[in-house]
Amino acid sequence: MNIGTPGSPNDTETMLKLYLNENLSWRIAKSLREYGYDVISSHEAEMDQADDPTQFAFAVKQGRAVVTNNFRDFVALDEAYAAQGKSHYGIIFTIKYSLPLLIRRLRAVLESVSQEQMMNQIRWLNEFEDINPYDGSTG
Repeated sequence: MNIGTPGSPNDTETMLKLYLNENLSWRIAKSLREYGYDVISSHEAEMDQADDPTQFAFAVKQGRAVVTNNFRDFVALDEAYAAQGKSHYGIIFTIKYSLPLLIRRLRAVLESVSQEQMMNQIRWLNEFEDINPYDGSTG
C-alpha cells in the first residue's frame, strides 16, 4: 500500500479525474462537473452492478482515481495491482459524509492533487480541508 503525501498540481501536471464507486451518489459527480471537473459515477457509467475488480479496471482504463468507502476490497485491489506490476490512478477512501461536505472535500482534492501525484496512491478524503463554497478558499 502506497500512502501519498499532500501536494498541489502545477501547470505541467494533468488534472485529476475521478470515478465515484456505486456507494456514492451520482449527484456528487454532477455537482463537481458543474465546477468544471472531470468526474463520473458508476451509475452514469452503467457500472452499478459490476463487481469491484471490473469497476477498478474501468477506472484505470479511463485514467481515473476511484473514490469509495469500500476499504477492504479496494486495498486488496491496490495490493493485487502492485503485485502484478500494474499501475492505477489512485484510490481515495471516504466515510459517509453529507453530500455538501463530500463535494467540498472532493473539490479540495481536485484542486490540490494532480493525476501524476495520485498514481498508485491511496489517500483519505479527510486529509483535505473543505473548499469554502462562497469564495473557493480552504478552511
